[in-house]
Amino acid sequence: MPLGWACQMAGHEVRVAAMPTMTPAILESGLAAAPVGPAGGPAEAFEKAGIDPRPQARKKTGDDAGAGGGQQDTLGPWPQDWPARPELLTDAQRQAVSRIGLFASVIAESQIDDLVALIRDWKPDLIVHDGTQFAAPVAAALTGVPTARYLLGTPGMLRVDTAYSAEPVPEYVRLFEKYGLEPRTEPTVWIDPCPQSIQYPYPAGAEVLPMRFVPYNGAAVLPDWLREPPGRPRVCVTWGFTEAELTGSGMLTVFRQTLDALQGLDVEPVIVVNPKLRELLGELPDTVRTAMSVPLNLVLPTCAAAVHHGGAGTTMTASALGVPQLAITTPPHYALPGFRMARTGAGRHLHAEEIPAGGAGIELIRSEVAALLTAPEHRAAAGRLRDEAAARLSPAEVVSALERLVARPVEAQAGPGAARSERTSSCAS
Repeated sequence: MPLGWACQMAGHEVRVAAMPTMTPAILESGLAAAPVGPAGGPAEAFEKAGIDPRPQARKKTGDDAGAGGGQQDTLGPWPQDWPARPELLTDAQRQAVSRIGLFASVIAESQIDDLVALIRDWKPDLIVHDGTQFAAPVAAALTGVPTARYLLGTPGMLRVDTAYSAEPVPEYVRLFEKYGLEPRTEPTVWIDPCPQSIQYPYPAGAEVLPMRFVPYNGAAVLPDWLREPPGRPRVCVTWGFTEAELTGSGMLTVFRQTLDALQGLDVEPVIVVNPKLRELLGELPDTVRTAMSVPLNLVLPTCAAAVHHGGAGTTMTASALGVPQLAITTPPHYALPGFRMARTGAGRHLHAEEIPAGGAGIELIRSEVAALLTAPEHRAAAGRLRDEAAARLSPAEVVSALERLVARPVEAQAGPGAARSERTSSCAS
């Protein structure tokens, strides 16, 4: 959203092309929505394709299982730096990444025709899309519009289109073949908000714009309690609801263990959750403050530490604000931001399956949070990471770079060109 705002502030036109189910969130941001795809969103697309995107139920190991909820990871331990060394992935792990490509392909197939119609009618000069949006590169190939692929803050290039191999996944290829096209896996340019100390080295030849991560967590009214300095060190605990759905009772166990761990420290616990996750958590200790649907970027500046699930958005938000963080993650993608962030010294990282059940797990989490609060090296490293993030190109500077890209001769851009208007129009997909 901040990049879209920067485009508009520079005098350009922006349309956010997304599933109709995303329209309220887009309108809340102040940008113009252009719905593409079925009215029921991804759920309708999956139903029509006869695909169930929900993760397979994992076998329980009994009541004595640890905080992972007793779930066994049938894929085995993932290599620590697998985006940089994909040759270390097992066949089963690579297949798991390919499955994400399958889901993205199903959604893309339901959107391509609408997106192409929008582009041909509106004639944007640039398409900005993320790595899991497969409709955008197909539409770009059909219309001759250059593309900028926006990375989401996850270390690595998020290659679900190739499953980190030399060739694109079959479902991706079929999207192009349906229109008589050769598949394209490389954008005209990449936009990356991940600080270099967390990111892996870019592939040779990749043109990357290193953009500053600007937190955006939606609109809200600032609560009165955030206007006053906390009486004790404030510790924010937040988990994405997607994570709740993915790991079920295991995630809830870790969340509750974390809240119990904070009861043994002289801190003010604050949980940032949506109403549905709050309902799942049940009764909470009286000392826990609940920030229901309050944007994370409003809460974190008042916090001495944050505990979260390792999602890229949460990790990048805490990093941009200089807050030491403990990431408790499940493999594979959530572990990457947490693991790489911890390597900078700006925080700590635990895999959920490392946390014992009951009191032992509570003590482990308590000791990790205590280290964040008392070890000055974590606060100093978090400050360095904040400064590193702030030194990257601002969204306004990225817009200027994109203007120069659009102004290049057609032969210097990927794919056949199209006529360009005097005022750049960008389509975020």
